[in-house]
Amino acid sequence: MAQIQTLDDTDIRILRELQQNSRLTNKELAARIHLSTTPTFERHRRLEREGYIKMYTAIVDADRIDRGFTVYCNIGFKQINRSLTDEFREQANSWDEVTECYNVSGDFDFIMKVSVQGMKEYQEFILHKVGALEYVSRIQSIFVMETLKQSYGVRL
Repeated sequence: MAQIQTLDDTDIRILRELQQNSRLTNKELAARIHLSTTPTFERHRRLEREGYIKMYTAIVDADRIDRGFTVYCNIGFKQINRSLTDEFREQANSWDEVTECYNVSGDFDFIMKVSVQGMKEYQEFILHKVGALEYVSRIQSIFVMETLKQSYGVRL
């Protein structure tokens, strides 16, 4: 695990502001954190360089593009080993329907968040992709009825 370095209050304020709006200009960011533009720019670049900021992205509304049918899919393997885990990792990363995937402990080995048009597309995904993997023994689907909270940042 990577060693966590101490961030000061200014670094944390920069990260908070950028989590809310990563499109802020350096001038706007500096004004919000009450620091001049040059040190703000230098700190921002250091946070990127040191890996505190992984990437910048646009968050697309899945409902607006007809991909708002969300399912959490629990996957259990017949057996678990490095080779199968690596193969599944490659598969999951290649499936456009999968927006998140986690290797977990407990009754299942993986949890995937799947975003599709509807039940028919999800059924096809399960039958032709996940279910086609010979080492998958169990699949449990949990259908999202309503999203109450969706946050992409981390608490700072």
